[in-house]
Amino acid sequence: MENNDIETKSASSGNAKLYAILSYFGILWLLGLLIEPEKNDPYVKNHVNNGIILCIAGVASGIIGVIPVIGVFIAGILSVVILVFAIMGIIAAASDKEFTMPLIGDKLQIIK
Repeated sequence: MENNDIETKSASSGNAKLYAILSYFGILWLLGLLIEPEKNDPYVKNHVNNGIILCIAGVASGIIGVIPVIGVFIAGILSVVILVFAIMGIIAAASDKEFTMPLIGDKLQIIK
């Protein structure tokens, strides 16, 4: 009976890791935000918060990209930065670490 509880905990942490990784892929951060019991896990909340910030930055990059010449240049740079932050977050989530994005991660907490 006790062995069954251990398997449940490891399966739950595996799901938490999955939702933390998926939070860096576009709108898939909604999975970690809505599915029980992982939505209450601080580890998942940290990565979902980063996913939301990156998603908002991606939308802003798309809007800025509409501006001719300089907007396209800025949007290109912003897209590269978003990609780098997403890769850093995925690596941190895969290695069971919390990740705070440089520059804006400390200042912007959407999910508490």
